[in-house]
Amino acid sequence: MWNWRYAVIVLGILVESCVGSRRILFSELNPGCGAKCTELNVTTFYLRAQGPNDTLHYLWDFVQRPGILLAVTANSVKLNISWDDYLINQPKSISFTQEPVYTFGVSIEKVLEFDDANDNGHVDTVPDEKVNILRPENFVWSRKSEQGNENFVELHMNGENYYDPMKNISRRGNIRVVLNGFCSLEHSDVMPHMLHSENSTQVDFIIENLEPNKTFTRSRFGMELLIVSQESPQVPMSIDFKKSLDDEHTPGIFEVVELRTPWKLINKGIEEAEAYLQWRPVSYTTSDRDVTSSTDVIHYQLRNCSNIDKKSILYAYYGGHRADLLMEKINITIGSSGDGFYTKTNYSTWTFIVGYGTPPDEQFSYLVIMILSIGVGLPVLIMSVAAFYACVRRLRTS
Repeated sequence: MWNWRYAVIVLGILVESCVGSRRILFSELNPGCGAKCTELNVTTFYLRAQGPNDTLHYLWDFVQRPGILLAVTANSVKLNISWDDYLINQPKSISFTQEPVYTFGVSIEKVLEFDDANDNGHVDTVPDEKVNILRPENFVWSRKSEQGNENFVELHMNGENYYDPMKNISRRGNIRVVLNGFCSLEHSDVMPHMLHSENSTQVDFIIENLEPNKTFTRSRFGMELLIVSQESPQVPMSIDFKKSLDDEHTPGIFEVVELRTPWKLINKGIEEAEAYLQWRPVSYTTSDRDVTSSTDVIHYQLRNCSNIDKKSILYAYYGGHRADLLMEKINITIGSSGDGFYTKTNYSTWTFIVGYGTPPDEQFSYLVIMILSIGVGLPVLIMSVAAFYACVRRLRTS
């Protein structure tokens, strides 16, 4: 009997490890803007994730450069956007009714294209003249779809008709960005099935049929990100690899890359706060996202930054030059040796998580829990039956 109780306890612990807290989601497009944003085709999507002790405010912005602003506040705090100032790139045009206890932001600064003559997937081995920079604000961004309830929120954006007026360069094709907000701990339905928590947003970045530079024969793409955290610039961000127990959710991939900010004391030094980006180093070269159509995602060293460009939502909140903020940039590129380059399929993806707090660890799925339960319970049952049978035989022979 005790052995069976032990098995039940083990099962309960495993199930409990898969259950996290929940947040209630509320979403709104261009909050407080009205007809002006409709006429200008503006997309600043507001997601509020309310928990028992605090609220996470997300702004997913596509007015110029795609970006995410995250603020952590008390539940009573409200968002304020001065739209007249915001739409002409004025600093401090985004604020809250009470100072947030923590803020964090990510902006896509550049889309990179490089001619990978060495076929190694690394942009840092390519001469400058073989690297093109596409400015995200030069795409025409439009909403393909949006949906939301208290459990799940999604915004699907499409950037097309690229035109750089300074260089008189245009490109056909598009970049799609799908953002999701969640209420609880779970794996995403989209490959590579990232593990998200109630404190995170998932960004799925898709480069589809984007016309490459005509002088490049081996084009690959990537991007430059600006990451800003409300922390001292004295302690840098860090990048680490985390090994997975198995590849159940992402076949063939056993690691996760984590970019984390240093801990910051909040609430009068009682609590600690941090933010992170997390991704699996895999991209898919077809919409099927099968293991046979996968290639590498490569990241590069973090670089210090001292200014925020006016074309970013981060400028609207933080302002330009801020010596009191931790600001760094990182390059990400897609592709590896022998994958046929971008033009083989004209499709590349990168999926990453933007989150607050400690990144969640991979947990046992319910299938694994069931298998473990059987593995624990079945031997106990066999031993119990064998012991009972032995006792009965001994009693009969005596």
